[in-house]
Amino acid sequence: MTPGRVIRAVAAVLGVLAVFLGGIIVGGHAQATGLTRLSDPLRSVLLGDSGQELSKQVLDVLKDDYYVAVDPTALERSSVQAIVDALKDPYTDYLDPDELEALRAHNDGAYFGVGLQVAQRDDAIVVTRVFEDSPAERAEVRAGDRLVSVEGAATTGRALESVVDQIRGPEGTTVRIGVVTDSAPARQLSLTRARISVPAVSSRIATVGDTRVGYMRLGQFTRGSADALRDAVTNLRAEKATALVLDLRGDPGGLVTEAVGVAGVFLPKGATVVVTEGLHSPRHTYRTGRGPVAGDLPLIILVDRGSASASEIVAGALRDAKRGRLVGERTFGKALVQSTVLLRDGGALKLTTARYLTPSGYDLATRGLPPDVEVADDPATRQNEVLERGLSLAAAG
Repeated sequence: MTPGRVIRAVAAVLGVLAVFLGGIIVGGHAQATGLTRLSDPLRSVLLGDSGQELSKQVLDVLKDDYYVAVDPTALERSSVQAIVDALKDPYTDYLDPDELEALRAHNDGAYFGVGLQVAQRDDAIVVTRVFEDSPAERAEVRAGDRLVSVEGAATTGRALESVVDQIRGPEGTTVRIGVVTDSAPARQLSLTRARISVPAVSSRIATVGDTRVGYMRLGQFTRGSADALRDAVTNLRAEKATALVLDLRGDPGGLVTEAVGVAGVFLPKGATVVVTEGLHSPRHTYRTGRGPVAGDLPLIILVDRGSASASEIVAGALRDAKRGRLVGERTFGKALVQSTVLLRDGGALKLTTARYLTPSGYDLATRGLPPDVEVADDPATRQNEVLERGLSLAAAG
């Protein structure tokens, strides 16, 4: 081969190599082993000229090149959930459209479940309330029963919120729970979830000796609960109550506006209820907007490890103002501001944006509120020891 031919051959090889490399790096039209389709995403990554987010780039590649069809919506939601999970904040979560609708229903005083209210007692999860005309009531579950399993998995050692989340679900679906009454063997019940309407407040007069004590139970801080409590206190005073007991045991909280309204039933107008602060949230003080209706009647607030969020806000405000004493167990310690941001897919991002401080500056999320008088219900008895102690302390003034 002549020197000229060698030079031309080498030039040809270098030319092919240049085209081949160009196809990889700058998105040319090289045909070797399917590199054409892979070149565009690689160009975007290397040159950064697409303006796309990383997750969008990955989704585009999977849609165009994965060996079977993919569901872009499901993948996108999974990637969002992974981002949220990386925060390691159990109260920040992505809500798909169905979950968002369930949250809205919950804030309106309803949810889909079986009609149980439960609380944690040492390692046991105990039923504290069964709502009327609910699947649980029809299955003859009673307050004081122990919930020992959900879908065949033992509840021992599990967080209360995890168990509650597993019991709740879409309307018309079923859930299997194991229930123990006293020392009897566990009953396995298959219950169909239904829409449960939770009454905001239940109240009655309890007679302790010669004293008429007004008892109020607040199940959760849903829309209208503050007005309902205000009406209940007014009615109890009309029935000659001379002391009051506010039961917040097992109350998981709810809307902060309702917490401020509930505190306003007992505190003067303009009183500080709670302070919020966060990195991106200016410090804000919530104050009562209406005058109280409880007068100066002695007040006892019942709390336990199921009292969380708005329950802790109210309990902390009343104690800081020396308006009432806390009786029961230390509260849960989940007083964080949750905001909900709507997303384009119809879902929402529920995220922690600030923390709550009592008027004295106590951080409610750090460790919960300790009671002034510590009392625990004995799961081995059907007595309500905390309530009995609270009523007696209220009657004593």
